[in-house]
Amino acid sequence: MRRALFFAASITLAVSTASAQAPEARKLDWGAIAQETQQILQDYLRINTTNPPGNEMKTALFLKSLLEKEGFEVQLFDSTELGAGRVNLYTRLKGNGSKKAIALVHHMDVVPAAPQFWDVDPFSGTVKDGYVWGRGALDMKGEGSAHLMAMIALKRAGVQLNRDIVFIANSDEELSSTGAIVFVKNHPDLLKDVEFLVTEGGDNLVTDGKLHYFGIGVAEKRTFWQRVSVKGVPSHGSRPTKQNPVPKLVAALNRIANYETPLHVTPGVDKFFRDIARMYPEPRKTWLSNVTLALKNPAAKDWILSDIYWNAILRNTISLTGLSGSNKTNVIPPEATAEIDIRLLPDQNPADMLATLKRLAADTAVHFETILPPKTPLESPTNSDFFHAIEKAAHDRDPNVFVTTPMLTGATDRPSYQKVGIKAYGLDPFKVEKADAQRGVHGNNERLSVENVGFGVRYLYDILRYAQ
Repeated sequence: MRRALFFAASITLAVSTASAQAPEARKLDWGAIAQETQQILQDYLRINTTNPPGNEMKTALFLKSLLEKEGFEVQLFDSTELGAGRVNLYTRLKGNGSKKAIALVHHMDVVPAAPQFWDVDPFSGTVKDGYVWGRGALDMKGEGSAHLMAMIALKRAGVQLNRDIVFIANSDEELSSTGAIVFVKNHPDLLKDVEFLVTEGGDNLVTDGKLHYFGIGVAEKRTFWQRVSVKGVPSHGSRPTKQNPVPKLVAALNRIANYETPLHVTPGVDKFFRDIARMYPEPRKTWLSNVTLALKNPAAKDWILSDIYWNAILRNTISLTGLSGSNKTNVIPPEATAEIDIRLLPDQNPADMLATLKRLAADTAVHFETILPPKTPLESPTNSDFFHAIEKAAHDRDPNVFVTTPMLTGATDRPSYQKVGIKAYGLDPFKVEKADAQRGVHGNNERLSVENVGFGVRYLYDILRYAQ
């Protein structure tokens, strides 16, 4: 009986070990792969996909050519709905189908760049001082290049895959996410077997060359942008009237701006604070270990909320960002308007927030219009096979660095895919200095270190192997 139990246990261990890391048929030259990925990234950055207008078709044809040389069958979709020069790209590396697929998703468009404020041409793909420079290096052509080469490396190595690897490149993430929205709507058949998806949205904390943690994005806040308006009667500014819409709007905005939204700790944020508590001395370590309790302590609350990121992941936020009235000083305008950037926690109700805004405005003359409705709430599990594969690959790189779940305060395409049942994660495959990320993402002198290019490809490659 003991022999039978031992034999069964041995089989279980063997199966477990094999599934932990899909075997390779051929060894890879990772130095050469890093150089190849760097060249792809440089060429990718030289394609100007500033949105608007995007012109992602040029990028899609570039990626299609690379993939077809590796034997992939590539499809371009949705140009009719997305408009001239825009398209979505799809291909797949087939496994044996015994488990559901993993999708690698990135967007091809980038935000505008002002060349006069850059040290290099933002669309040159220049290599300088150990970095690849260009708009999109971090957001997110660098990650897209790593997705591409990690999948190609799996194919070249002949890795035995239980899960297909799906590669998707979307248009128009930076403005309206129409690329992902249209792809999900038009091609549910291509996504029905996808269990996990990875894209941007999981920052790793690096300061002064020290990696503090690897981040996996399991949640993000929801945009709920509002346009606020008050109509009035136009007249000469030298004769004030009660029909001037500007004072009414300003009074309402002042009440909204002074409103302090309630604090609320979501499960993923609670885990994040518990994870990072080890980085701080007492009493801050204890405070972060139970942030719900700490927020009842005035001293702890003041310290925690003094961090603008922590404050943003602990509540719904309201930022007044735009204001418009008359275009001439001596004219009372017919209408005054403002725009408000509202970000909701994943489990919060947009209708409740709108009701709160109307209550704060306290004036029926003030009207609200939703200019960007919230996407599907995003909160992915932390106990999935894919999450554990990321943890294992991260531990391989530095066993002394922990993995945690920072919430993204911005927005990605993840919710568009999650609404069809896919578990969507945010992952940054690079170790980018916090200052570089702050400066470069949507800012000036965006760049990715040459060292990070090679690191990112192999990190993703290992994650995909461990997830088999």
